[in-house]
Parts: sequence; C-alpha cells; structure tokens
Amino acid sequence: MTRTLICLARHGETNWNLERRFQGQLDIALNMKGRLQADALGRELADAHFDCIYSSDLQRAVATAAPHAARRGMEIIKKPELREKHDGVWHGLNHQEVAARFPEDYRHYLARRADYAAPGGESLMRFAARVRAALTRIAEAHPGQTVLVVAHAGTLDIAWRLATAKHLDETREYPVLNAAPNWVAYEGGRWSLVDWAREENRNPVVAPYEGLDLPRREATRVLLVNPRNETLLLRFSSRILPDVEALGYSHFWGQPGGALEPGESYEACALREISEETGLEDFTVGAPIASREFPLHLPTGWRHAVEQYYLVRCEDFEPRLERLTAAEKTYVEGWKWWRADEIAASKELIYPEALANMLSRAGLL
Repeated sequence: MTRTLICLARHGETNWNLERRFQGQLDIALNMKGRLQADALGRELADAHFDCIYSSDLQRAVATAAPHAARRGMEIIKKPELREKHDGVWHGLNHQEVAARFPEDYRHYLARRADYAAPGGESLMRFAARVRAALTRIAEAHPGQTVLVVAHAGTLDIAWRLATAKHLDETREYPVLNAAPNWVAYEGGRWSLVDWAREENRNPVVAPYEGLDLPRREATRVLLVNPRNETLLLRFSSRILPDVEALGYSHFWGQPGGALEPGESYEACALREISEETGLEDFTVGAPIASREFPLHLPTGWRHAVEQYYLVRCEDFEPRLERLTAAEKTYVEGWKWWRADEIAASKELIYPEALANMLSRAGLL
C-alpha cells in the first residue's frame, strides 16, 4: 500500500472572522492579518516538499495558498468541492443575529445535528460527504505523494473527523487555527492523523492594529435604490485606503456616506452625507438594515470602524458631485447605478464585501 500525505491549512483571517459572521460560500477576502498569516505559512512550509497544491476556489483560500505557490512556481488547483459548508440564509449574519432570528435552528447548529440544514443551506451530513469525497479523490490521485490543501475551518473539521474516526456530533479536541499546517495521511482507503496544529506551539502573527486602543470611527453608508432596483455606487480613489492601494488597486466602489460629526446621530449623518455627495434632498431614512465593526486603515492611521447601513428608496436621478466638500472632491472619481446581478458578477473591488448578499437579504436580488 502507498501512503499519501496531505497538509491541510485553513485560510488566513478575514474581517468576517473577527465579526463572527457566517461566511459559508460567500467570497470574502483576507484582511491585513490574514495576508500576513498567509505569508508566514509560506515561510513555515518553505522547506516542505509538495507535489501539488489544491485550494478551495474562494479567494480567501486561494490567497492563503498563493505565497507558497509563488515561492515554488507551482499552480494552484482550485476545487469548488473544498468550499465551506453552505449556510443558506445565514450567510452574512453574525452568530448573535442568527441566534435572535432563528433560535430553534441555532440550537440545532450548536448541537451539531448532522441532518439539520439552515434554510437554503447544506446539512452537516451532506457537507461531510462532499468533503470526504473531495479529499479521497485528491489522495487517490496522488499515491505516494505529498499534497498541500488550503480550505476552510469546516472542511478541515471534516478532515480531522476522517482521520480520528470521530462522529459529526462529537467535540473536536483542538480548534482549527487560521493559516496553520495540519497533517493527515491516506493509505489503503483509511485516513489517519499525523499532526494537528495547536496554538500554544505556534508563534503568533500580529497585525499592526492588534493590542492598540484604536480610536472609534462611527459612520453611515446608504444604499440608494432607484425604481429599477439599481443601487448607486460612488467610485473612490484608492488613495484614501492605504491597504487597497498597496494591493495594486487604483480605485474601488462604495456607497455614499461618511463619518459622524461630533454629536451627530447615524440618521442625521446619513441625511447630511447623501445631500453633500449626491445632491439628493427629498428622502427619508428608516432603520438600519446592517451593521459592521472592523479595523480600518486610513491615511491618518488605524481606526475601529463602526458602520450602520441604510436602504433608501428614491426616484431615478443623476448625482450632482459639485456639492462634494473640497476633501471629497480629491477622492470621489465618479458614480454609476448598478444592478444587483452586476454587483454579484463584477470583478471590480466593491465595498462592503458581499454587497450582493446584503442586497439579497433586502429583497433586491
């Protein structure tokens, strides 16, 4: 019998990890720490020999595999079947939101009920069968070889259960760390555990903002939607987001909005920013449809961003950018009305991440 050795690594950190959001199969990018973790993993595995590299096709996994692949001049073989479990309507919600909106379902999730699936999602049992089949195909395609597989926490959890013969409802002994190597073997149709990464045995990767008491930056973002269900996005120069500029982007797209002024409410900020950035005056702001909290890198330094998102229905109009402030005129480059399906299919950099999911939850996709 010939033994295949597989090194499994979870993707690096994302802002959605920090917010404890269900990413599932949404295509969320690595944050700065995640990119540093990917680089560190590449260095850690520099002396390891791999015959090939596989990855989930989602960008957070591909970007984690990329430093090692580039170092070796190897192709990354992207496999959708290595994706995270599909979380259905939970996609984009954090754990607190799911617990509040779907209390009974969330209890099934916490109990690891194998036959339970979130509405529109994938059951743990079906997910496990998918991952088992994918990893077995990879192992049997490379007898006697060593393979790197970069995927997701859920994918690695199933691999651990294959290698330890643990049932789906049993508690895992160790967490699945971001961008850490875990080793399993496949031989004669059987899986075995070689080594599993533990936090106490690893050197931590520290992002520039960690350990700092970051100034809080509260802001509003407004999704203006016209009668054709198109959403207004402004085109911004990447100069206002150093991380975006460092990644090679000249611009990105986002909603009108901005930071609260002293003593200003989120709703008042939304009214003011829309007037300044688009010229629209006759509209009302209801309750927020979403919120975000994440580390934000501005030219003036790191901030703890707290953002509220509002959906505003409006008549079709052409934004008047001449009303922008002097500062805004230096970085707002244009505008466009976008259909939700255009946003979902676009390769442009659009914020917030997974905007199409936010629009879908608002009934626009």
